Amino acid sequence: MMISRPPDPWSSLEPLELLPYPVYFVCKDIERWRDLIESESLPTDLSHLYERCVDVKDIWSAQSYINLKRLGLNVHLVSDYVPGKICIVPSDDLTTGDRAFNSYVIACQYDRGRPEICDQRLVINKLNVIDKTDHYLPHWPQPNLMPRQSDRGTQVENLVFKGMERNLAAPFKTSQFREKMSAIGIQFVVTSDTSIHQFQDWTDYTQADIVLAVRNNTQYDLTVKPALKLTNAWLAGCPAILGPEPAYQAIRQSDLDFIEVRTLEEAIEAIQRLKNDPALYGAMVENGFQRAKEFTADQIAQHWRYVLADPIAHDYELWQRQSFLQKRLGRPLTFLKRRSQHNRSQQCHAENILRGPRLFEDE
Repeated sequence: MMISRPPDPWSSLEPLELLPYPVYFVCKDIERWRDLIESESLPTDLSHLYERCVDVKDIWSAQSYINLKRLGLNVHLVSDYVPGKICIVPSDDLTTGDRAFNSYVIACQYDRGRPEICDQRLVINKLNVIDKTDHYLPHWPQPNLMPRQSDRGTQVENLVFKGMERNLAAPFKTSQFREKMSAIGIQFVVTSDTSIHQFQDWTDYTQADIVLAVRNNTQYDLTVKPALKLTNAWLAGCPAILGPEPAYQAIRQSDLDFIEVRTLEEAIEAIQRLKNDPALYGAMVENGFQRAKEFTADQIAQHWRYVLADPIAHDYELWQRQSFLQKRLGRPLTFLKRRSQHNRSQQCHAENILRGPRLFEDE
């Protein structure tokens, strides 16, 4: 059985309408991105820039800037906050020492504690939308993604885990699991933990047949994780076997979207089903291609534009119209209040990602 070709996650749409106000992405690693910071234009070939987007801060500063700039939006990459302007900053670069209360600060939360020293937040898990200052955005797809070769058909030979091995649930790290896979003719391939190979491993699905994503994170930690492993699997043309994570469950529409497992035995059974049932395998791949159309970079860029041009722009206008007294005294006092909330939030996060119940306990 032949498999059709997946949608291109980076196909270009017509340029998007300009934002009502320019937006500045704050990138504190100026030496790493000096070429982009000092240039207002993008090179024709973006693949080498995407190869540098490995750190999570890169994804929420440089990569987000590139993705929106390539569609014509009036966004900029800067090394520091611009007073009076809308500034977007990754959570890890949002520090109380910056005292950036004279800028309108948008924090990208990703899988971190809730940022408090900001005016608005962009979150990647719907559970983190707590009030009107929180805006859910699907995670960008993996850039430079190389999909599964269509001529592999419905054969199942390679099971892959696209992530750090330390995050793989303990039962899947054992020699016994690999031996069981080998006995049914399947090789289990885990992404290299060596940084020099990480980006290539993350992007290359050409020989992947099934994506496994069952992690050993605490249940709290999973509430801040995105659905990226699932959406990348859809784009790559691979059925996914996943742990019961809220982000996956939130976008599930049918049983063909993914197979959820809660035990090692369930995972092995699911792998065997996909290997022995070509019709099921093909149906999950084709369904994934349809779902993937909702999570291309261009579709997500349109989500970004709406959030920046509508709710954020509206609140920014109110912020601009604050009185002289509010600007000189109110903003610093608000920042001091938020600072204590921010510190408590980050401390709570640091404790909860390490402690608490896990579905799959480490051995």
